[in-house]
Amino acid sequence: VTMWDVAVERQIRVKGPDAEAFSNLVLTRDASKIEPMAAKYCILCNEAGGILNDPVVLRVREDEFWYSLADTDLMLWLQGVNVGRRFNVDIEEIDVSPVQIQGPRSLALMADLVGDAVREIPYYGLLEAEIDGVSVVISQSGFTGEKGYEIYVRDVSKNAETLWYAVLAAGKKHEL
Repeated sequence: VTMWDVAVERQIRVKGPDAEAFSNLVLTRDASKIEPMAAKYCILCNEAGGILNDPVVLRVREDEFWYSLADTDLMLWLQGVNVGRRFNVDIEEIDVSPVQIQGPRSLALMADLVGDAVREIPYYGLLEAEIDGVSVVISQSGFTGEKGYEIYVRDVSKNAETLWYAVLAAGKKHEL
């Protein structure tokens, strides 16, 4: 099992009564088919069809989407798209960063960290949990050919070290 610092993945939150309608405008995937507490890989294109970014989009609530993306100015583009359209949404970068847990022993490590509920998360499913008192959202995703997870750390500017050392401690028995 390995832990990857992927804090470069910024979280842009689209939240409000029109979050789904706005997401449907900017995504090339039907946002209405992303259930709450689920995520999907998505592509965002400009009006000429050029790819702007390819984030994983997490729907953490009915009215709240997180665009988990590589370091680009996509937030400014999303805000600009909304200027003339006036969807009832707030678009902002939030204080959340992910860390990835990947590899054949990732499930065992995650179960030690948050309990057996993690075993029931479907691919691209989400789970809200706490690790050592830190509020997190966990997604079951992987790019290594093995089952894997991303731990999205809330209030990361305050909680990053606590989470990091909790994972390291729990990971010792799994040869992290």
